[in-house]
Amino acid sequence: MRFPRFVRLAVLVLPLSAACKEDNEFGLGIRGEDQFSATLSGANVRPSPVVTTATATASFTLRDPEIGQGNPTLVYAVTSTSLTSARAVDIHAGGSAVSNGLVLATLFTNPADTALTAAQIVSGAISTNAVVGVSFDSLVALMKNGTAYVDVHSTGRPSGLIRGQISRTGENAPGDRFVAASLAGSKERPTPVLSTASGSATFEQLPDGTVRFKVDVVGLTGATMTHIHHGVADSAGPIAVPLPNSTTSAGPFTGTLASGAFGATNIALPGVSLDSLLSLMRLGRTYVDVHTELNKDGEIRAQIEPVTTLP
Repeated sequence: MRFPRFVRLAVLVLPLSAACKEDNEFGLGIRGEDQFSATLSGANVRPSPVVTTATATASFTLRDPEIGQGNPTLVYAVTSTSLTSARAVDIHAGGSAVSNGLVLATLFTNPADTALTAAQIVSGAISTNAVVGVSFDSLVALMKNGTAYVDVHSTGRPSGLIRGQISRTGENAPGDRFVAASLAGSKERPTPVLSTASGSATFEQLPDGTVRFKVDVVGLTGATMTHIHHGVADSAGPIAVPLPNSTTSAGPFTGTLASGAFGATNIALPGVSLDSLLSLMRLGRTYVDVHTELNKDGEIRAQIEPVTTLP
């Protein structure tokens, strides 16, 4: 049996129509992984949260150009609740623990700080020439890695009134992340230690409020204890959090020395809450110290810093 001509045509057209999208005539370049969002609040401002009832949401869609035409664009919209004024809305580089990250793109400016009367602050599209400091592709990569955020700046809060980490739509935004890179004996204080051992440590705040940690070492002998200490780079400070070792090998050891998670009840500093400890970590006022039988006061250490860009 032969189909009439118009039926055969419908068979071809209907799937194409189903692929069409409102903001992209033929649905080209719009995939689930190309949708991003950020939820902004004062609690997300770094290094210290801001008390405010204002909130906002930002949405982003990566659109590939039509075949043979132009460059990709990042379509965006920022909508607020209880936000009465804003001088600027920017995308910054940095993990959620970073403060004053590099501005990558400006979504909105209002130098006169006139009152905002509409819920939608701004909408538009970022092209390749609107990104500063990095390439357009690098901006998208940072968004995918959870190391870019949206910050709303006001006259009263020039460093940020409300803020939110960018993540793929439908996924939880990453929590605060930190790294103590290049643990070394030369960083021990008050007296550097001559050691061939090295290492690194990573930390991530989880949705339940606890902090996951991992300490890796290379060529370390006789490990006894690992701690987070309170102190700046040129000082030795008190223990803030014990990080129990998963191994106490007497010989040279290379691998994960300690891993797990800690919460408020694990903090050894009297009167210090988990939020206060995280604030100290954001400000670079804590460090990781690995102690050994030979160097009981510490053999290798490194300052804890917020993660700016994920590997």
